[in-house]
Amino acid sequence: MRAGERSLRVGLLLWLGTALVVLLALDALASYFTALHFANHVYDAWLIDSTRSLAQAVRVEHDRVKFQVPEVALDIFQFDEIDHTYFKVSSVRQGFLGGEPALPDSGPIAIGGLALRFTSVHGAPIRLVATRLAPAGTGDSVTVAVGETLRKRATLTREILLAMAAPQITLLAIALALVYLGVSRGLKPLTDLAAQIEARDQNNLTPVALSGLPRETRVLAGRINGLLERLGEAIHAQQRFVADAAHQLRTPLAALLLHAERARRAEDPRSEQEALRALQRSVERAARLSQQLLTLARAEPQGSSVVAMKPVDLVALARRVGEEWIPRALEREADFGLAVPEERVTVRGDEQLLGELLSNLIDNALRYGRPGGSVTVNVESGEQPQLAVQDDGPGIAPEERQRIFERFYRPPGSPGEGCGLGLAIVDEIARLHGAQVSVSPGNDGSGSRFAVIFRVAA
Repeated sequence: MRAGERSLRVGLLLWLGTALVVLLALDALASYFTALHFANHVYDAWLIDSTRSLAQAVRVEHDRVKFQVPEVALDIFQFDEIDHTYFKVSSVRQGFLGGEPALPDSGPIAIGGLALRFTSVHGAPIRLVATRLAPAGTGDSVTVAVGETLRKRATLTREILLAMAAPQITLLAIALALVYLGVSRGLKPLTDLAAQIEARDQNNLTPVALSGLPRETRVLAGRINGLLERLGEAIHAQQRFVADAAHQLRTPLAALLLHAERARRAEDPRSEQEALRALQRSVERAARLSQQLLTLARAEPQGSSVVAMKPVDLVALARRVGEEWIPRALEREADFGLAVPEERVTVRGDEQLLGELLSNLIDNALRYGRPGGSVTVNVESGEQPQLAVQDDGPGIAPEERQRIFERFYRPPGSPGEGCGLGLAIVDEIARLHGAQVSVSPGNDGSGSRFAVIFRVAA
């Protein structure tokens, strides 16, 4: 059956039904050997009695062994409508004394002992029983053997098997019916769960009720509830992102239209140039906002499936990103410095996202720090590596240190035209990497120090 057409019910029934059939076959094999054993036991007892009866016909006359049985007695002894009975009497000194010469020898037998084995005579399989006598005063030993063909034994074995087959087949049918009922009853919680989920629409993401479900089904329902929860979070994050993007892009897009209209209606080149410069600033702000929104969407937990965690050297990252911000620092006439160790400081993470995190911290320090002040990028090694950016600006009030990580939040009186997403992006990227962002005053008590503390080094 193809993978898409597999049925758990049919699969279980096939496996259990096959197991029952195999057990029935093994039971039939065991029953056959059991029936054969008892059939041999019954007819072997008759052969042993017959052999001992013939042994009583052995006589000693004048120190010689003789075997004398009336013909009528032999006819009665060998009469059988189904099987053929053979006998053979022989001694060590005198050789063949009577019976069927073609009957095989029984092999070595102890005096007074019995030997039973399967052999053949005239091409027909027989059961042979032999005993050995040592008549007194003769110094000779006599072997008496009786053989019988196997038709009655086969008939008795078959009759025993047939008598046992009917109840066994009935038991198999009952077992298969019980298996079908058991499988159907066992799968009912799954079918009920499937029906419950199928009856929902796309807007119903409430958890599946676990009460009354078996333990194994509760595990599946729990996984489904976890999936529904993650799906709800993803949908909520998507809706929030779309709403935020629409809200935040509305202002710069309106400004773009306004400045474009001003440039079109400008009556002199100077007014036109001012409108175009304003238009350029609005375009840059819209582009920056769009980039921030996309980075934020990628940094959210729902976007973590596309993030490749690899070893990242924070020292090399700080140097590379820091070099990119040197022109901006020169424009602000800021003292831009880098304090990193000589050795590598490695963590597991996404290099592009960590670079965006550091860029947002540097941008925040240059944007809100003191004009002509200092900004320092710092990397610290240890069991919990740190990536930090410090400025000597006005600092952040203690009551604002948690709110600054909220999306689109800007402290009252903040200068510039920021969109309030930079630190929110820093916080999301840090969470994605299992790190924590701390905010504290600078080393000399002035400014702010943003430190990203990683839990463990790679």
